[in-house]
Amino acid sequence: CSLCAAAVWRERPFRDAENLASCFGDFIDRLPISGKEGILRLHPDLAGRLAQAGQLTSESTREQASAGLNTMTEEERQRMTNLNKRYTQKFGFPFVICARENKKDAILRGLGERLENAPQTEAITGANEVKKICRLRLLDLVKPDSQLNSPL
Repeated sequence: CSLCAAAVWRERPFRDAENLASCFGDFIDRLPISGKEGILRLHPDLAGRLAQAGQLTSESTREQASAGLNTMTEEERQRMTNLNKRYTQKFGFPFVICARENKKDAILRGLGERLENAPQTEAITGANEVKKICRLRLLDLVKPDSQLNSPL
């Protein structure tokens, strides 16, 4: 989110994309639980109405497709919708998981399992997933095997 980017900007120059991702991660780690919850509220429901309407960002669309969320059966879609609803009702923010590191079966299983977490535990778990998403998206912006000639 732009607030995170503005806060992390003061840490520049960054040695490389990994260092930048680490700075984002450190910022998220320092947030109080309410701040972590706020970041989580910025995310859409996985395979939710925005995805079905084609209104996700291109990054989210690719990530959800890589997990197979675009090929769910009607039964899987209904289960995801029901679990997402229960999750949001319990925690006050949507379920966030790094879709690129999971497939739809693992995501559905994880959603059900994480419903059992305490709210503080889930805010921390979700924030850690945001850090994974952030890192992968940053690495997408630069070639991961290239050495930057100048700091970011």
